Amino acid sequence: MPIQVELAKWGNGLGPRVPKDIAARLGLVEGGHVDIEALADGRLIVIRSRPRYTLDELLTGMTPDREHPLDDDKPAAVEIV
Repeated sequence: MPIQVELAKWGNGLGPRVPKDIAARLGLVEGGHVDIEALADGRLIVIRSRPRYTLDELLTGMTPDREHPLDDDKPAAVEIV
């Protein structure tokens, strides 16, 4: 069921206040990120952002002893190499 919230000035833009119970249900926290989209019919869609990682963050803890060997497939038939 939709609820009405007030928009507040936020820098040069506007920001809606997300009620505590809705934020808790969606896992939103202060400093978190959301994706926002405006539709032609006047609807505003706000979705919790998926985490975005840098390559360095993805490779944290990667060491040569944890690396998997590269096993290349042998040709299955007559293939141009």
